[in-house]
Amino acid sequence: MAEAAPSAASVQRADIKMPIQNHIDAFGGKSGVKALINTFVGYVAADPHINYYFAHTNIKALKYNLTQQVCEVVGGPCTYTGPTMTAAHKNLHVTTAAFNYLAQDMIKAMDQRDIAKPAQNYLLAQLAAMEPQIVTANGPLG
Repeated sequence: MAEAAPSAASVQRADIKMPIQNHIDAFGGKSGVKALINTFVGYVAADPHINYYFAHTNIKALKYNLTQQVCEVVGGPCTYTGPTMTAAHKNLHVTTAAFNYLAQDMIKAMDQRDIAKPAQNYLLAQLAAMEPQIVTANGPLG
Protein backbone atom coordinates (compact mmCIF):
# COMPACT_ATOMS: atom_id res chain seq x y z
CA MET A 1 0.00 0.00 0.00
CA ALA A 2 1.38 3.40 -0.98
CA GLU A 3 2.15 5.85 1.78
CA ALA A 4 -0.04 8.95 1.76
CA ALA A 5 1.60 12.20 0.79
CA PRO A 6 2.00 14.68 3.62
CA SER A 7 -0.73 17.27 3.87
CA ALA A 8 0.09 20.81 2.80
CA ALA A 9 -0.12 21.90 6.42
CA SER A 10 2.70 19.53 7.38
CA VAL A 11 5.12 20.49 4.61
CA GLN A 12 8.16 22.36 5.91
CA ARG A 13 11.01 23.68 3.80
CA ALA A 14 14.11 25.64 4.68
CA ASP A 15 12.89 28.67 2.73
CA ILE A 16 9.25 28.43 3.85
CA LYS A 17 9.37 29.27 7.54
CA MET A 18 5.72 29.40 8.56
CA PRO A 19 3.27 26.49 8.68
CA ILE A 20 1.41 26.42 5.39
CA GLN A 21 -2.21 27.53 5.65
CA ASN A 22 -4.91 26.93 3.06
CA HIS A 23 -5.61 30.20 1.26
CA ILE A 24 -5.71 28.72 -2.24
CA ASP A 25 -9.40 29.55 -2.73
CA ALA A 26 -8.76 33.22 -1.93
CA PHE A 27 -6.20 33.21 -4.75
CA GLY A 28 -8.64 31.64 -7.21
CA GLY A 29 -7.09 28.19 -7.22
CA LYS A 30 -4.02 27.26 -9.21
CA SER A 31 -5.27 29.19 -12.25
CA GLY A 32 -5.73 32.26 -10.06
CA VAL A 33 -2.18 31.96 -8.76
CA LYS A 34 -0.93 31.70 -12.35
CA ALA A 35 -2.89 34.84 -13.27
CA LEU A 36 -1.49 36.62 -10.20
CA ILE A 37 2.07 35.72 -11.17
CA ASN A 38 1.52 36.95 -14.73
CA THR A 39 0.25 40.26 -13.34
CA PHE A 40 3.09 40.43 -10.82
CA VAL A 41 5.82 39.75 -13.39
CA GLY A 42 4.29 42.47 -15.57
CA TYR A 43 4.60 44.95 -12.72
CA VAL A 44 8.17 43.87 -12.01
CA ALA A 45 9.12 44.20 -15.68
CA ALA A 46 7.78 47.76 -15.68
CA ASP A 47 9.42 48.70 -12.36
CA PRO A 48 12.60 50.68 -13.09
CA HIS A 49 13.77 50.19 -9.51
CA ILE A 50 14.21 46.42 -9.92
CA ASN A 51 13.57 45.25 -13.49
CA TYR A 52 17.30 45.14 -14.25
CA TYR A 53 17.64 42.25 -11.81
CA PHE A 54 15.67 40.18 -14.33
CA ALA A 55 17.45 41.30 -17.52
CA HIS A 56 19.02 37.87 -18.07
CA THR A 57 16.23 35.79 -16.56
CA ASN A 58 14.27 33.11 -18.39
CA ILE A 59 10.86 34.69 -17.82
CA LYS A 60 8.92 31.54 -18.71
CA ALA A 61 10.87 29.55 -16.09
CA LEU A 62 10.52 32.39 -13.58
CA LYS A 63 6.74 32.46 -14.00
CA TYR A 64 6.53 28.68 -13.71
CA ASN A 65 8.66 28.56 -10.55
CA LEU A 66 6.86 31.48 -8.92
CA THR A 67 3.49 29.93 -9.73
CA GLN A 68 4.52 26.61 -8.19
CA GLN A 69 6.06 28.29 -5.15
CA VAL A 70 3.14 30.62 -4.41
CA CYS A 71 0.62 27.86 -5.11
CA GLU A 72 2.38 25.59 -2.60
CA VAL A 73 2.79 28.35 -0.01
CA VAL A 74 -0.91 29.25 -0.08
CA GLY A 75 -1.95 25.61 0.31
CA GLY A 76 -2.59 24.71 -3.30
CA PRO A 77 -2.00 21.43 -5.13
CA CYS A 78 1.53 22.34 -6.22
CA THR A 79 5.02 21.38 -5.19
CA TYR A 80 7.82 23.87 -5.72
CA THR A 81 10.87 22.01 -7.00
CA GLY A 82 12.91 25.01 -8.09
CA PRO A 83 16.12 26.25 -6.51
CA THR A 84 16.31 27.41 -2.91
CA MET A 85 15.97 31.14 -2.42
CA THR A 86 19.65 31.32 -1.54
CA ALA A 87 20.67 29.57 -4.77
CA ALA A 88 18.19 31.48 -6.93
CA HIS A 89 19.46 34.86 -5.73
CA LYS A 90 23.16 34.09 -5.40
CA ASN A 91 25.33 36.82 -6.96
CA LEU A 92 22.34 39.12 -7.62
CA HIS A 93 23.26 41.50 -4.78
CA VAL A 94 19.64 42.05 -3.81
CA THR A 95 19.19 44.86 -1.30
CA THR A 96 16.45 45.41 1.23
CA ALA A 97 15.17 48.29 -0.90
CA ALA A 98 14.93 46.03 -3.96
CA PHE A 99 13.18 43.36 -1.91
CA ASN A 100 10.68 45.96 -0.71
CA TYR A 101 9.99 47.18 -4.26
CA LEU A 102 9.31 43.58 -5.25
CA ALA A 103 6.90 43.23 -2.32
CA GLN A 104 5.14 46.44 -3.40
CA ASP A 105 4.73 45.01 -6.90
CA MET A 106 3.22 41.85 -5.40
CA ILE A 107 0.79 43.93 -3.34
CA LYS A 108 -0.28 45.85 -6.46
CA ALA A 109 -0.78 42.58 -8.33
CA MET A 110 -2.81 41.07 -5.48
CA ASP A 111 -4.93 44.23 -5.23
CA GLN A 112 -5.54 44.16 -8.98
CA ARG A 113 -6.61 40.49 -8.73
CA ASP A 114 -8.94 41.34 -5.78
CA ILE A 115 -7.29 38.89 -3.39
CA ALA A 116 -8.67 39.20 0.14
CA LYS A 117 -6.43 41.08 2.59
CA PRO A 118 -6.02 38.17 5.05
CA ALA A 119 -4.74 35.97 2.21
CA GLN A 120 -2.49 38.80 0.99
CA ASN A 121 -1.08 39.27 4.47
CA TYR A 122 -0.40 35.54 4.77
CA LEU A 123 1.55 35.45 1.49
CA LEU A 124 3.45 38.62 2.37
CA ALA A 125 4.44 37.09 5.72
CA GLN A 126 5.74 34.02 3.86
CA LEU A 127 7.72 36.23 1.49
CA ALA A 128 9.11 38.26 4.39
CA ALA A 129 10.34 35.03 5.98
CA MET A 130 12.41 34.42 2.83
CA GLU A 131 14.14 37.81 3.00
CA PRO A 132 17.29 36.53 4.79
CA GLN A 133 17.90 34.07 1.94
CA ILE A 134 17.28 36.70 -0.77
CA VAL A 135 18.84 39.95 0.50
CA THR A 136 22.62 39.75 0.25
CA ALA A 137 23.72 43.36 -0.30
CA ASN A 138 23.68 46.66 1.55
CA GLY A 139 22.63 49.98 0.10
CA PRO A 140 19.54 51.39 -1.55
CA LEU A 141 19.68 49.14 -4.64
CA GLY A 142 22.07 46.54 -6.03
